[in-house]
Amino acid sequence: MPRGLITAGVCLAIVAVAAFLLLGNSGADPIAQAATVSSNAPGYRMNLSVSITSPQQGVSITASGNAVVDTPDHAASMSLVLEAPQAIQTLGTSTLRMAMVLDGPELYLKFPAALVSQLPNLGGKPWIEENVAKAGDLPGLSSLGGDSSTSDPTQVLGQLRVGADSITNEGQQIIDGVQTTHYQAEINIERLIPNVPSSLLKLITPQGQDVPVDVWIDSHNLVRRVDMSLSLGAANQPTFEETTTADFTDYGPQPRPTPPPANQVTDASSIAGLSS
Repeated sequence: MPRGLITAGVCLAIVAVAAFLLLGNSGADPIAQAATVSSNAPGYRMNLSVSITSPQQGVSITASGNAVVDTPDHAASMSLVLEAPQAIQTLGTSTLRMAMVLDGPELYLKFPAALVSQLPNLGGKPWIEENVAKAGDLPGLSSLGGDSSTSDPTQVLGQLRVGADSITNEGQQIIDGVQTTHYQAEINIERLIPNVPSSLLKLITPQGQDVPVDVWIDSHNLVRRVDMSLSLGAANQPTFEETTTADFTDYGPQPRPTPPPANQVTDASSIAGLSS
C-alpha cells in the first residue's frame, strides 16, 4: 500500500474530526460569539467536502461526507466517500468508503473494505478504536476526553480566536438559502492548536504558516459554513495541499450515535506497525 495514500487517508480523517471541533469558546469577535451560540445548540448536522492533492506523490483525492453531531454527549457519527483514481492499481477501485463514530472519549474509524484486506494487523475487522483522551498523536483530539479541563469541545474556537491575526467582514452572502455574513481570518497554526507535539508540528509546512479561514454566520448568530486550507508535509518530503469546507445545518437535538459491534473493532495500537 503506497505510503502517500495511507497518509492522505489519515489526514482526511483528522480533518473530518477537526471540522467537528470548530465550534468553540466565547470572545469579543463575531466568529467566537457565533461559535458560542452554535456550540450551545443541542446538536446539528454537517456536510463536508475535502480535496487533498500532492503533485510529487501523484495523489489527488476528493471526498464528501455528512455527519450528525450530538453536542451534549460530545458524540458524532460521520460517513465519507473518497474518490482516489490512483488507488485502482493497488486496491482495484477508486471509490473508498470510510466512517467515523465519536462517542465521548472513544473515536472509532472504519477503513474502506478494499484496504482492510491489505492490512493484516486489522485481522479482518474494519473498525479501529482510539481513546482520544490518551491520543497524543492526533492533534486537537485530546480536547474531547478525560477530565473536566480537557473534555469541553467548546474550547477549540477560543483557540481559533486567539490565533487570528485579522478578521475582516466580506459582506452578505446566501449559503444554502440562508442569508449570512462572510468573515475571513488568518490563523497562525501554532497558536490554533497549541498542544501539538513537536514531531507532528513538523508535518505542517512552513512552520508558523498562517492558515486562511472563512466563516459564514447567519442572523441568529449560528455558524453556517467554515472553509480552510493548509499544507502538510515534513521538510524535504512531499507535501499535501488540503482544502476543507464544512456546512452546518439542522441545529437542534440529534440522536446519539451507536458505536460499532465490539467484534468488528481492533485497538489502534495494533496497527502501529503498518508498513509501506
